[in-house]
Amino acid sequence: MKKIYRLLMAVMLLATATTATAQDNLWITGSAVPGGTQQLVKCPSGIFKYAGTLNEGELKIMTSETPEATTKYYNPRYVQSYIINNGIEYNSSTSKTADPWIVPFTDNRYRIVVNTQSRKVTGELFVPWKEVFMAGGAASCGWHAFVMVPFTQDANDPNVFTWTGQLANGLGDANEQPQRFKLMGQDSWDPKSLHPYVQDEPILESTQMRYRETDDKWSIDRDGIYRITVNVFHETINAEYLGTRATENTTGIGESTTAQPTIQTIGNILRVKGEEKLRVSLYTADSLLVAKKTGKEVELILPDSGLYIVQATGKHCSINRKILVE
Repeated sequence: MKKIYRLLMAVMLLATATTATAQDNLWITGSAVPGGTQQLVKCPSGIFKYAGTLNEGELKIMTSETPEATTKYYNPRYVQSYIINNGIEYNSSTSKTADPWIVPFTDNRYRIVVNTQSRKVTGELFVPWKEVFMAGGAASCGWHAFVMVPFTQDANDPNVFTWTGQLANGLGDANEQPQRFKLMGQDSWDPKSLHPYVQDEPILESTQMRYRETDDKWSIDRDGIYRITVNVFHETINAEYLGTRATENTTGIGESTTAQPTIQTIGNILRVKGEEKLRVSLYTADSLLVAKKTGKEVELILPDSGLYIVQATGKHCSINRKILVE
């Protein structure tokens, strides 16, 4: 399964690289962008995303972090186009005075998607989810509505949902896609669902997901206890294999002996240390990503006073903690 997934990913990356619209990185800049400039998150299939705060003002999408002679700007096809839209085509220009995108008001729930294959920009104000469910042949509920497996919403970050339990080949349905599953925004098939970018993407290798579009599913390579954490705002996913035996409350690390990461603050320095490689993310209380870094020992600068949420995730461990900076 892993070989097929990697082959599909290689084909997708090759196809993207050979198109005229191929692009390695994109940034947004302008009076609407906190800090002046921010990099977009690169996803498969030539897609770039931003999720976070935007201020009232103007926004430009560009192909370099700072303006250069070769920098291209992705400006809207129509003058005075709002960043909140259902999909507007963009033109590519090297002119610094190219028409910007308009951000009508300040909010911390903006999501922007730049699709360099369709040459379109879409934008929305994210509506928080209240629940997440799993359905699939590898889950205990099978492919049945109204009995789907529920996730637990994080008390510190309402955009984060976690589930710990058993996944197995044919556990819920041995006759229909027995190794697959997908995520839903309700205990039924419509309207909200989340999917990988490639069919049969191994859940232990998956880091990004997308809303609807296709009905692709994740797959498992081995039976056992899993912990899956998703952020529905940033559309990220992380899964850990916890062994073959559940703890009494099925929320522990099973047979893994990896200790939880330690988090320490000294002044405005945040230090996170673990026994394995960690993905450490620092968010504001309203879910704006402030900083991120990867490693066994990570140091981040805490910007200003206020409440922050630290998320540290490894292959066998995960921790979320509030940090108050005075």
